[in-house]
Amino acid sequence: MSLRIFHIVFIVASVLLSVFVAVWGFRTYAAEHDKSAFALGALFLFVGVILVAYGVRAYAKLREL
Repeated sequence: MSLRIFHIVFIVASVLLSVFVAVWGFRTYAAEHDKSAFALGALFLFVGVILVAYGVRAYAKLREL
């Protein structure tokens, strides 16, 4: 497996993990009304969006190599 493929796979895995944690945080907030759970969900949703943007830019750059 090349470094370029590993990088893309790692970004996809990171996005999936961040979305999972965001959903977990929002579901915990809905069940328990814990504001820290909402903050956790919002933070990881933001991280997921940033990782998607990074993944798109990295894919475009790595495709040139």
